[in-house]
Amino acid sequence: MSDLLKIENLSVNIDGKKIVKGVSFSVSKGENISILGPNGAGKTTLLKGISNLISFSGYVKIGSVSVKKMSNASRAKEICYVPQNSTVTGSFNVKSFVELARYPYRLPWEKWTQKDKNYVQKALEITKCVQFSDRDISTLSGGERQRVFIAAAIAQNSPIILFDEPVTYLDPVHRTAISEIIEDLCTKDKMVINVTHEVNEALLYSSRIIVFDNGKIVFDGSPEQVVVNKVLDDVFKTKFVETIHPVLNKSLLFPGRAV
Repeated sequence: MSDLLKIENLSVNIDGKKIVKGVSFSVSKGENISILGPNGAGKTTLLKGISNLISFSGYVKIGSVSVKKMSNASRAKEICYVPQNSTVTGSFNVKSFVELARYPYRLPWEKWTQKDKNYVQKALEITKCVQFSDRDISTLSGGERQRVFIAAAIAQNSPIILFDEPVTYLDPVHRTAISEIIEDLCTKDKMVINVTHEVNEALLYSSRIIVFDNGKIVFDGSPEQVVVNKVLDDVFKTKFVETIHPVLNKSLLFPGRAV
């Protein structure tokens, strides 16, 4: 399968300190990648570099085109970044905010098409935001706001979606629901990179896991290999204990004592 996204020797310096250090990897359509790693490892900075939101050296290519050579609108049609702890400036109701995600596809003076309306409605339904679509975002709980941001990402309909801790603030039921939505997004036409601290969500729903530490990739492989090779023990300085999910029959990891 051909690569949709290719990162080559990506490095990011902030205030004279190298945060991301020569990272290279490729992603194909249909992949659902989770990036795990300790706080301060550079995971968020990596996503911002891939999205061309911060200055970086190296190459990020969508197909054969560098993200640096794309216009903002062209890039938004290809790649969507959902940051952690997102905030909204101004007063928007939920539906109006999700509608903004369609901006790359129309000029300011152009009328809404039925296609735009369908994408927005479908995104609200998938994320179960329909019931509060007329409410002001400022009145929502943290978990509800997170679902709205994910709805906007779905409405944008980019083939590459980057999530930075998408299940933050969510209760266990909604965390599972969002993880399943993200898994379902990974079709033959889309791919997801998901930075998360939820180890077990990554093990249960990802097709591939990248472990990031000190600005570098220290592991890139399947969820099963993460468990078998005890990859997380060294990274988190903790002995993880394995158990098996009683329904899904997949491995789960829980931290034991620090080492």
